[in-house]
This record gives sequence, structure tokens and C-alpha cells, in this order.
Amino acid sequence: MNFFTLFTEPAILIITTCFLWFLIVIVTNYLNVQYNIIRVNKFLHSINKKELSYRFGQLDEFMSNNEYTTTIWEDFKKALIFPEKLYIATQNAKTQNETSSDIYLTIDSTYFFNEETLVLSKINTKFIQAIPTLLTGLGPFFTFLKMAIAFASVNLAADESVVESLGALMTNIRVAALCSVFAVGFSLLFMFIERILYSMMCKKYYLETQREFIRLFDVVTSEKFLVDLVKEYKLQSVNTEKLFKTMPESFGKSLTECFNETAVPYLENILYSLNKLNEGLNKGSGGDVVDKLF
Repeated sequence: MNFFTLFTEPAILIITTCFLWFLIVIVTNYLNVQYNIIRVNKFLHSINKKELSYRFGQLDEFMSNNEYTTTIWEDFKKALIFPEKLYIATQNAKTQNETSSDIYLTIDSTYFFNEETLVLSKINTKFIQAIPTLLTGLGPFFTFLKMAIAFASVNLAADESVVESLGALMTNIRVAALCSVFAVGFSLLFMFIERILYSMMCKKYYLETQREFIRLFDVVTSEKFLVDLVKEYKLQSVNTEKLFKTMPESFGKSLTECFNETAVPYLENILYSLNKLNEGLNKGSGGDVVDKLF
């Protein structure tokens, strides 16, 4: 039995076809994961950390509209804080080379963007993990099936057909044994190829996504955030105290300016009008009616 004839055996042909189909399945799944993660990585890489607060709207729109990341992103946004000014008290102590984003993360980004959320949840993980077992199981199945067919075809009733039947039996038994060999071999080969493809097409890129999020978002622990809130509260208290101290003076100054700009010109106009009226009455009747009023 030559090599070509061996692969034309139905049992071995079925095992080989299943092996090739399983490979196509994992390559298709991994290509889809690779394509989507590369898209996310390119967009993240295009964002400068200094521009994060200005371009967060674009990032939010991209991640929300991307079916691959929309669910993860909604959970991720719940862990973000958007303070107006944090670390104000320590800004003067920073050097010019030190920069910090205006958006902070309360939980490490790897909690949201990890192997499970970026890769395993996007492929049929359980099926891929079961493929080696399925391939291995095909071996004993076709082995015993082939042996059963071989023994059923043996004809010991006629002496002239005994030799021919035994020859066909040995050939079928050899094929049956090779079914198990091929099945186990393809199973081991599949596990080896699957691990290589996973590392090249998935693991490399989801780790890059994690690095990009770590680069863009600074993590603030609960203790540190409370300290910053206390600092912010103290600064606000100082500003409020200054405001209350300057409020009476500012109010008096504003009242004086308002009186000088509005009431004084109005009263001057009234007095001027009364004087004109008095002059007119004096000329017309000679009386001093207005003077008597005052």
C-alpha cells in the first residue's frame, strides 16, 4: 500500500479532512480577532497622552461604535473620573517634562482589556479546546469500525478464499491501526499549530492594547484620590474665605458706582427740570409757587 493509496482510504481521508477544516476554523477566528484588535491599537496609538482630554470624545465615539469593544468600553468608562483640576497643590513642584492626563482611572485597565475580553470571548473557545479531543476520538472510532468491517468480510467457509480473506483482513487491520496513528498525530500537530497561531495573531496584539491603555490612563488609587479631594477642598475653602472677606468691600464699591452712575444723574436731571419749571412760572405769573413748596 503506497502513500497515495493510504490517503484515499475513506477513514483516513475523513480524519485528514476534519483536521484541515479545524485549522481553517481557528485561522478564521484568529484573523477576525487580529483585524479588530489592530484597528483599536492604531487608533489608540494615534492619541497623544497630552491630548487625551481633548480627544476623549473621539475615543469614546470610536470605542462605542465598534461592535468589538462597545461592551468592554461601557464598563471601562464607569471606572474613569474626570476632575477639573487634580494635584493643583503639587503643580508647581512638577518639572516641565512631567505631564499628566486630565482623566484618571480608578481600576487597572487590564481588568477590562485582557485576554478573556479581547480574545477568548470573541471566539468559540470551548470548541477550539475540544478539537484535539475530537481528533483523538476519531482514531479509535474508525479503528474499531474498520476492524469490524474487516472481520465481517472474512469468509472461512471455502478453502480457496481463506488466503484471500486473510490477506484482506491484514490489510484492513493495518489501515485500522493507521487511523489511530493519524488521529493522534493530527491532534498533536493541531495543538502545536494552534498555540503558534494564537501567539502570533492574538496574544501579541492584545498585550499591545493593554500597553496603550496603560500609557494613556493614569491609575489613581482610592487613598490617593481621597487625598486629592482633601487638597481640592482646602483650596476651595481658601478661595471661599477670600471671597467672603472681599465681598463687603466689593458690594459697597459696586453700590457706590451704581449710585453715581444711575441715581446721581437722575436726581440732577430732576433738579434741573424743576429749576427750569420754576423759572418759567416766575416769568409767567410772577409768583414763587415752587419756592413755597420747598
